[in-house]
Amino acid sequence: LKLQFLYFIDTYNFAMLNNLLRSARGPATRAGARAWRPRSARTGQKVQMRPMSSGGLEMQVEGGLRGVVGTLSLVEKDAVYVEAWVPENDGTLRCGDAWAAHDAEAFAGVRKIHEEVHIDAGILSEAMTSHEAEFKQSGSVSNLDMPGFDKLSGEFSAAALPVIYNSEIVAVFLLLYRPEFEPPAQQLKRLRGDLTVAVSHIMQGALSSADSVYSQSEEIFDSQVKKVIELLQREGTYSENAIQEEVHAFYNLGISPLYFAQNNPIQIAKHISSFMGAKKAVHTSLDDLDHDQSDHADLGAMSFQFIGQKEATFFCLDDQKERRELLIRMNQYVAATPDNLTTSITMFRSREPLVYGKSLLMVTATRSRFLNPDVCKTDVPDIWQVSSAAFLRTKSRPTRSRYEKMLQKAHGQLHPVSEVRNREPGHVIMLVFPNEAPEDGLAQMFDILDYLGLRCTQLFGETFANGAVTYNVYLENTNPAHTEAQVQRNLISLTRRMTTLAVLPRSARLNSNTSLGPRAKLYLGCAQVFTYHFMPHRSEDFHALRMYLKESNSDVSLDRLDRLGRAMQKNAVNLHRFNRTMETYPDIAWSVYDDFMRGRKPGSEITTPTFNDELAKQIKSTVTDPLDQDIFMSCLLFNQAILKTNFFSREKAATAFRLDPTLFITEAYQEVPHAVFLIVGSAFEGFHVRFRDISRGGIRMIKSPNMAYFKNHQSLFEENYNLAYTQQLKNKDIPEGGSKGTILLNPDERSQNAPDDAFKAYIDSLLDLVLENDQVVNLLGKDEILFFGPDEGTAGDVVVWAAEHAAKRGYPYWKAITTGKPATMGGIPHDVYGMTTRSVHQQVLGVLKTQGLDEAEVTKFQTGGPDGDLGSNEILISKDKTVSIVDGSGVIYDAAGLDRPELMRLAKERLMIDSFDASKLGKDAYRVLVDDKNVTLPSGEVIESGLVFRNEYHLRTELEADLFVPCGGRPDSVNINNVDKMLKKDGTPRFKFICEGANLFITRDARRVLEDAGVILMKDATCNKGGVTSSSLEVLAALAMSEEQHNELMCVKKDGSVPEFYEKYVKQVQLVIEENARMEFEACWRERVAGTHKYMVTITDLLSKKINNINDMLQNSSILKENAHLKKLILNKALPALLLEEVPLEVVLERVPDAYLMAICGAYFAAQYVYAHGLGGSEVEVLDFVQKFVKFEA
Repeated sequence: LKLQFLYFIDTYNFAMLNNLLRSARGPATRAGARAWRPRSARTGQKVQMRPMSSGGLEMQVEGGLRGVVGTLSLVEKDAVYVEAWVPENDGTLRCGDAWAAHDAEAFAGVRKIHEEVHIDAGILSEAMTSHEAEFKQSGSVSNLDMPGFDKLSGEFSAAALPVIYNSEIVAVFLLLYRPEFEPPAQQLKRLRGDLTVAVSHIMQGALSSADSVYSQSEEIFDSQVKKVIELLQREGTYSENAIQEEVHAFYNLGISPLYFAQNNPIQIAKHISSFMGAKKAVHTSLDDLDHDQSDHADLGAMSFQFIGQKEATFFCLDDQKERRELLIRMNQYVAATPDNLTTSITMFRSREPLVYGKSLLMVTATRSRFLNPDVCKTDVPDIWQVSSAAFLRTKSRPTRSRYEKMLQKAHGQLHPVSEVRNREPGHVIMLVFPNEAPEDGLAQMFDILDYLGLRCTQLFGETFANGAVTYNVYLENTNPAHTEAQVQRNLISLTRRMTTLAVLPRSARLNSNTSLGPRAKLYLGCAQVFTYHFMPHRSEDFHALRMYLKESNSDVSLDRLDRLGRAMQKNAVNLHRFNRTMETYPDIAWSVYDDFMRGRKPGSEITTPTFNDELAKQIKSTVTDPLDQDIFMSCLLFNQAILKTNFFSREKAATAFRLDPTLFITEAYQEVPHAVFLIVGSAFEGFHVRFRDISRGGIRMIKSPNMAYFKNHQSLFEENYNLAYTQQLKNKDIPEGGSKGTILLNPDERSQNAPDDAFKAYIDSLLDLVLENDQVVNLLGKDEILFFGPDEGTAGDVVVWAAEHAAKRGYPYWKAITTGKPATMGGIPHDVYGMTTRSVHQQVLGVLKTQGLDEAEVTKFQTGGPDGDLGSNEILISKDKTVSIVDGSGVIYDAAGLDRPELMRLAKERLMIDSFDASKLGKDAYRVLVDDKNVTLPSGEVIESGLVFRNEYHLRTELEADLFVPCGGRPDSVNINNVDKMLKKDGTPRFKFICEGANLFITRDARRVLEDAGVILMKDATCNKGGVTSSSLEVLAALAMSEEQHNELMCVKKDGSVPEFYEKYVKQVQLVIEENARMEFEACWRERVAGTHKYMVTITDLLSKKINNINDMLQNSSILKENAHLKKLILNKALPALLLEEVPLEVVLERVPDAYLMAICGAYFAAQYVYAHGLGGSEVEVLDFVQKFVKFEA
């Protein structure tokens, strides 16, 4: 950089600055005002200018020049950078507030460095004099009487840049340069524009620093007022007196001077003209009514908007309804902002009423670009990276520092953060939402302010490239009865209520009852979710029909009735119907909310949750509609079922409830879970279902593309329950029972595109319930341990985050809280080692062995392609003749068998079938991709839609194979309504053998239909348990080892080197998976051959239940609890020998939670017994088996 110099020399309109500074209650204190205030300004100084060939202005100044030094840098002759240096009291110069650059991004680093240093004025002077020889005298400027630069001489050229502020020339900048570096005209144009922005900021800083300027806007902006009047007179619509009166009244409304600073006379004239017309129309209509005007005021007539590409301004009277409508229009403008731009919001409120005793609200939305739109959201925010160019140009250094401090405070948080500052005559609150603000956050905030007796006079909203949104809110107390202490309490209440707004669920945001506060809305929103999923049936006919089907052993029809009943119930009580009930009976709604608060609020008297019979009687006597009654009764049931909640936590990412499932899980479900957690966030709702105290299962992220939300929402809990129940049956031979979590994203685009944020909120809110927390009342009476795993949409970085976040929050079992972590954190990747596929393939091999078939001769159809875990490993581990594969990209088919080397290549590279080399397809083979249209198959059939063809391909009657292995696909892909398509016209199956690798691919009733048709079907709970076995042993190592041992033995190093223990442990895990799968298949097949049960799916379920029941019996009996010797004997057999070599059993007993050790003993012993003895055997025989085990081990 080569330093040249820029001087602030004088103003044409010094009277304007003088009035402003004089009204600012003494000397200006802001650095910006100091930087640009002339030390010795002379208004009579003459300045002559003439155009230059470059497009700038050459200036001749009469007399001396006075001002503050600044610098100009020329970089490679094509970039101009300007900054002002402010004189400090110690005689040094500091880089001040005003700066500009036409390429702000390029100079951000320079600017940042400059702001950290102070420069001695003498050194700067010497630097200037050392460059004397570089200047050439041109005579354009003389008598440069600048402090510290009186020795400046030499030849140089100059350009004068006038700076316009509110259509007035308020300053002229002298740009000095060597003649050979004359700036291009475009640079001068940019520089002038940037300097104008810089001066505008300084003016705004001075304007906003003094309260008195609110009442002196007309005096300060005297020349602007004259131009506004002149413009209105030119219109010829109103009389001169009317114009004078309205303009003077407008300037004396007490509007922030920043409004007049940011708008030019033309814009202001348009605004005033609109209000004059509205006033005239409204007054005329009211005069005709002969009534008091304020009673019939058409407040909407005073609402206006001025929409442009880069900026939109909205006006309304400060009335709740009008304010909400204004914000709706503003939000629409913001939502329409192009992706490459961001929007800043500025709001002003007049201190004096415009009409009808109502103040004027004005909101401006300004679009600008981010300097770095691709900033990494996980990096600590740097204000120079996350801000827009307009923000950096218009915010002072102290303001930027304050914003950066708050953004860094919010970094990594899952809830809003706030800061309160006192600023006469009121207070300023800065709110930071780490991941976007609530959609209607501003409207809700204004309602809260009305309730608290606070008034917003100014508001500045900013959006940053990392997703954070800030509201800087200027507040005043409107209630004279409130003491300062009460005001402070109200400010705290505001921040807490805004935090609550950030977690309001979708249903609560659609509740239009403005009398409800955020907390009450939050409760009702969560109650609505519970009611939708669990409101009991009241129909006597339904229960009578259900009883008949149950007594008739019509299981298939009973399942269909239950599904139909749940669907009808949910259709009847959707969120709109729920909200209508609450709005119809607001007093009852408040009573239900009070019932929830009773006994749960921290600090209050804690009581055991009971059903409020007294309130129930009141509901029945007050509420007439039966459905409304049922809705309120369901809310009371919800209250009774809540054992823990983080509802009262001041900082929460979502609202979580630990529920007692015995109160609402009906007989329509196969088993009552141990626990049900309901988690409701602003962008999602979800569940976590656990069938035992120690349980494990994955968390599934459910997106809803192409209008699939209604279906996904309706089946959310059923899918979660069925997945968890399947997991419970699957987990029979490991310590953890079955669990599953689901997260259903809201249907809006913002929610659908932010699954990681929803996952983090889900995990954090569940941690609220299991960690020690004085803001959570524990009515359960005991602590719980949670373990999770990855599932659809939650693999990868988020499970790593979950473990690290749990550690940060102090969860003692953080190393084990999630599986699916990378090997560098001790994880055993299922896909890398084919853990799940190993158990699936053991079932395939078992079936083929019983039929005397050679795998290499068997034809196979597979859903789930070579890009996925199950799909790729099924290809790599199998030896069959695969004729067809369906994956995310489409369908591929070859009756002669797909080229296996090519399939192996895709599987190893994790590529979809759209990457299959088409030249390796046979004569009648085909490939149809999801984006294809009107494709002709070799048979001549035309496929109109590749997407529909892919989705329904498994039901295609022409498709046949010996073996079908679903390795992917949505639950219920084969159900009672379409299972007939799995059969040929003669009723025989299209697939002789089915091994379900994918969970719940076939419904329970459809499985029985297939088996009746002769299919040998191995269900999911038996097939795909390899993954959970691997996860269980991964967790066991994390629990048993110290952190140092775990890092040394179980964590792959960053350079890729694998510890010897890790390699051996993984092989031992693989052997355990294959052995357990083999033993289970053989036990099931023995029962099938014996003919004790008709269906293989029934046998596998009964086998799982038998193991689980014996496990429960052992854990709850004194056999294990009081026999430490037996416990050790079982653990020595159950724990991997390799692990015990590194961690002796006595150490394991100290480190691993006792509940987990008991679960290991029970699961191991129960599985060994059932695999050996089958479904027969009583409790007595089990106890006899225990005695024999003890004697044998002895």
